[in-house]
Amino acid sequence: MKEMNPSVFVLRADFGRYTDTFEKEGYIGIGWFTEDPIGWDLINKDFLKVKYRELFPNDPNMRINQNVGQIHRFVNELKVGDLVISPFMDASLLVGRIESELFFKSDSTSPYPWRKKVKWFKERIDRHTLSVPLQNTLRSSLTCFRVNASHEILVLLGLSNGQKMNVADKLLLPESNFELIRKKFLELEATEFEYLVSYLLRTLGFDPTQEIGKVGDGGIDFEGILDVSGIASINLQVQVKRYDKGVIGEKEIRGFRGALKKDFQGCFITLSTFNKKAIESAGDKEREQIQLIDGYRFTEIFIEQYEKIIDAMYNDDMDDLAGKLKFKKSLLPI
Repeated sequence: MKEMNPSVFVLRADFGRYTDTFEKEGYIGIGWFTEDPIGWDLINKDFLKVKYRELFPNDPNMRINQNVGQIHRFVNELKVGDLVISPFMDASLLVGRIESELFFKSDSTSPYPWRKKVKWFKERIDRHTLSVPLQNTLRSSLTCFRVNASHEILVLLGLSNGQKMNVADKLLLPESNFELIRKKFLELEATEFEYLVSYLLRTLGFDPTQEIGKVGDGGIDFEGILDVSGIASINLQVQVKRYDKGVIGEKEIRGFRGALKKDFQGCFITLSTFNKKAIESAGDKEREQIQLIDGYRFTEIFIEQYEKIIDAMYNDDMDDLAGKLKFKKSLLPI
């Protein structure tokens, strides 16, 4: 009988804040409930909804359904032998194999007393080595979800029982193509890159009301309103650092946050990367939230919005800039 491949799930630890703990202590866990579930009907979603409403009576039905669905999945779908991915705050992914059924343990290591034991693999996966669609899947804001396109993960770990394949053939955008496109961004003049950022932000629903300063001057480069799918509007200020060498640290994030206007959120864009301190500072829940876009994510967004960006440039008679940013279709997964 042919052995089946294990299922692959993602389990977030407060956006990576407790992933180090998961690795050190050898478990994964989920929150919301702090009570030992012994004697509970854990298969019954309606039962879990009743328990959830007792703790969070003001949550709307949509949130209750979503959160209970994730709890139910953690308890019932993550089986012994399945693989679980827990993202760190940087671009690395912790991967392990589930080794136990649900157990309860409340201690100071994390706020997640509903747990399952995990044996973690020694090597982490760099998110940027994955195909763009899979990277986008892993960015889901859900706490616990199944990875349907799991074969790529299994191949990287050498665990696939199906047809052997070359991982480089599976990647829709190889690392070399990423670097080629990013290098083209670096070859643009400062003003041209500023226009590129402006067009990219517009395709994401950003309506600039002011363009302040110039890229590279250390100040805020764009200010406007971000329309979130017609559901909400966010006051947003954007800072851009084009340089690709070196790493953006906590100092730059603190400086940017200090320059933000009241009631504005921030977005920091760089073609470089952010270190762990910068990521932690940007995600500080006690302060204004700052979205970080590093060189890889900027390139991904450019690829995702490529046709819209180029068409908009031509419509605005920015033919020279559009020409510099045109790539062979073989380089782009569109």
